[in-house]
Amino acid sequence: MPAVRNIVKDFRVEEAKAERKCHANSSHKILAGEKHFAYDDPGRINICKECADGVLKVAADHLEKVRVELSK
Repeated sequence: MPAVRNIVKDFRVEEAKAERKCHANSSHKILAGEKHFAYDDPGRINICKECADGVLKVAADHLEKVRVELSK
């Protein structure tokens, strides 16, 4: 059986080395030393902790929709 690929391998938690803006809400800041959600698309996207839950929920809902559609 072939190995199952991880299609979200670029999803990660990072600790900011410097202040950054949140790509989900540009009025939110990610402070130096603060953990945040990051992924590549194709450049790095940084999402603050406040917005990360919503972004991950949308992604999880989308994956579930695809899973359901495939099972039909």
